[in-house]
Amino acid sequence: MPQDTAAYDAALKTVYEGGIRELIPTKVRLYNKFKERDAKDWGGRYVEFPARVGRNQGSGFASERGQLPAAGAQQYATVRIPMRYQYGRMQLSAQVMKASQGSKAAFAPAMEQEMDGLIKDMTAEMGRAICYDGRGILALTNGDPGATSTVTVDSPGGVAGATNGARFINPGQRITFVNPGTGAVRASAVEDVVTVPAAGTTFTTGTTAVAAIADNDYIVKYHGAQADAGAIGNTSYNKESMGLLGLIDDGTYVATLHGVSRTTYPIFQSTVIGTVGAISADVIQRAIDLVDQRGDGEIDTLVMHHSVRRSYLASMDTERRYISGDLQRPDAGTVAAKKGTTRFGGIEIMEEKYAPYGVIVGGDTSTWTRYVEVAGEWVDEDGAILDRIGSGATLEDSFEAVYRVWQNFHCEKPSANFRLDGVTATVVVAHID
Repeated sequence: MPQDTAAYDAALKTVYEGGIRELIPTKVRLYNKFKERDAKDWGGRYVEFPARVGRNQGSGFASERGQLPAAGAQQYATVRIPMRYQYGRMQLSAQVMKASQGSKAAFAPAMEQEMDGLIKDMTAEMGRAICYDGRGILALTNGDPGATSTVTVDSPGGVAGATNGARFINPGQRITFVNPGTGAVRASAVEDVVTVPAAGTTFTTGTTAVAAIADNDYIVKYHGAQADAGAIGNTSYNKESMGLLGLIDDGTYVATLHGVSRTTYPIFQSTVIGTVGAISADVIQRAIDLVDQRGDGEIDTLVMHHSVRRSYLASMDTERRYISGDLQRPDAGTVAAKKGTTRFGGIEIMEEKYAPYGVIVGGDTSTWTRYVEVAGEWVDEDGAILDRIGSGATLEDSFEAVYRVWQNFHCEKPSANFRLDGVTATVVVAHID
């Protein structure tokens, strides 16, 4: 019988290619649009400064020897920006650290992989947060799940819409359900996410949902034990950095931005055009004209999800001419095909994978700021980054490390920015791991 690979399999070697391949997306381009400002000088929990929000109305034209205008005064409001604290934890056994040292033993050292990976994961989480309104809502329940381990969801990120409600929910997350009316956690409603089906409308949990969960509950991350009764202090609810949905807003999502009421001071409202429908050059130009009038805004960036950018490009299909140097090889694409920058009237269009569906944010990024107290560091106040786990009878030959970022985002002039809501776009469901 002739020799073949099946028979000779035991003698064949496996050739291992060096390095671990990175499959998880981690880029957050929007982060760099915010000017960084040091918050350390302020101390405490807040960055605070006054903002001029009203004119002195004591001026006007008068007749000779007529009554002069009554004296007025400038109006000011105090802006108070709280710090937001983001943390990440990792644990490693001494055995895995030893066993993975050196290229002969492992593709990469376990400690290096876990530390670098945690920082990237935290950056990706900030990428989601920077697009929303600071509440930390991952999705809403779509109906009462009843006595089942399958939860139907919609409104990803808290933005109304039935498509891909589970886009920010991942296996391994610990979540809970917040009553939108009271802001309290539903009793004993702490769950671990087990699976997220590809359709993006449901996820399954490790145990049966409790009866207290109701339609339109907020789904947020939970940081305590799965057996907890649930405490709002152990959730991410209202603890995330403020994102574009709250900064560029008219009060729909955030009625009081960093201590300033948008009702009392309408100048803190952005131009928001709702229920846009099919995108057009006119509605974008209308919003640009409005921010010019209301806040001297100079829009330099349009932020949108990929699906909205496709709708924008499709709106120009009838006007576009497909011309190339070789007419036998016409090119129907645009620079977007190779991740090039598309534009509207010279304004950069930034596609952002975490951006809300059906939304366009028009930004005067000169008004966007990022106040940073801790840019990113491993906790080492006790003299070591790696802390041994346990003590006494519970001591383990294992170690833990904690990474932290303390920062928050602000828009100094919301009226110089705009948002378009309800833009019609075809969303292809894509789960972000």
